[in-house]
Amino acid sequence: MPRFYYKAVGTDGASTSGTFDAADATAVRRGLREKKLTPISVQALDAGASSTPKTSREVPPRNVFPVDRERLLKESISRSDADKISLAFFAKLHQLVVNGMPLGDAVKALSQRLTVPRLKTLSGCLWHELSRGTTMGHAMQTLPNVFDPTTIAMIEAGEATGNVAPILANIIEMIDGRRRLRKEVLTGLAYPAFLLGMVVCVMLFVLFYLMPNVQSMMTSMGGELSLPTRLVMGFAKFSLTGGPFLIGITVGAVLLIRQWRKTPGGRLITDRKCLSLPGIRTLVRNAELARLCNLTAVLLASGVDTTVALRLIERAVRNEHLRVLFNGARVFINDGLSFADALRRQELLPDMDLDVLSISEDAGDLVAGFRSIHQVRQEELREQLKRMTVWIGTGSLIFVFVLVALLVFGILSSILQLSRSVLG
Repeated sequence: MPRFYYKAVGTDGASTSGTFDAADATAVRRGLREKKLTPISVQALDAGASSTPKTSREVPPRNVFPVDRERLLKESISRSDADKISLAFFAKLHQLVVNGMPLGDAVKALSQRLTVPRLKTLSGCLWHELSRGTTMGHAMQTLPNVFDPTTIAMIEAGEATGNVAPILANIIEMIDGRRRLRKEVLTGLAYPAFLLGMVVCVMLFVLFYLMPNVQSMMTSMGGELSLPTRLVMGFAKFSLTGGPFLIGITVGAVLLIRQWRKTPGGRLITDRKCLSLPGIRTLVRNAELARLCNLTAVLLASGVDTTVALRLIERAVRNEHLRVLFNGARVFINDGLSFADALRRQELLPDMDLDVLSISEDAGDLVAGFRSIHQVRQEELREQLKRMTVWIGTGSLIFVFVLVALLVFGILSSILQLSRSVLG
């Protein structure tokens, strides 16, 4: 029977290698998964060869390491661009894994065959880490500007159970839904932002060019500016003198808060404040709870041990205050308390969601309960974002109307005042 040399990772994250006698490489991978090992690479050994093939030492592609890798690590990538990159990568990866290719071999193939520079560099960076015997989750942790904690936790769960393909499909669905939601919000704000920009340009022209000429003309003819015109001119002078000062104070305050958030205490306090601000608290809470419930459903459905799943979920929670609350719930669950009772003690979920979770837990289908709560939280989050978009758009249009009305009234009143001065 043919002999194969394999490299694999255990559920504890430790790498291992050895030989395996099987009919083909597919049978080797199947046997490794039965032993709770995630195969990284499988290579056939020639008859009479040693237990370690000459080509067993994998080397990452030279064209992506180390220069391009260092550039990717240091690159500042927006969340939107990161979602675009990771979505394209996971779509390609899922296509290979769902057809039977091991995760490590699939990443290696992508690093060699992809032509898009960013995706090729990304695949090369991941394969560089995998070739050293690390897990895919650990490799993704080296690229925090591309992969978020939720995605990493889901991949680690898939590796722990050896069932990566469904996890990849869920990740693709999650990222694609997030991108669609972001696109809907930006589309709703595009038209009000365009109108606001046009009105600001017109306002600057009127305030800093037209109005000063009208004022000079009125002064030379002995007339006086009307009250609306004086208000508009006063606003213009304030914009020139006090505007930059206020902008500087605002920018400085934002930078100080961002720097403070880098400390554990500052992040905890600011995250707690976000959960107490009207209008923002429900938005932040629904976003976090939707992510938490979805991740819990995915991990439990994949067969991940409850203790491991709770640890991965806690690491994926972004709001520090909610993470502290979830840590308390995790302790209660590990001590034998039910999910519903533990989350109720920490006041993490609304009463209605807790009732749904309690019923599903009693029925022995906890995954269905978390999926149901995720759908409700996700839909409510979508509706909140739509309402926020409508309110911002309506407020922008009202602001535009007020500015235009004020400018038109100021110009007309100045013209009328000038006409009276000439006729008088």
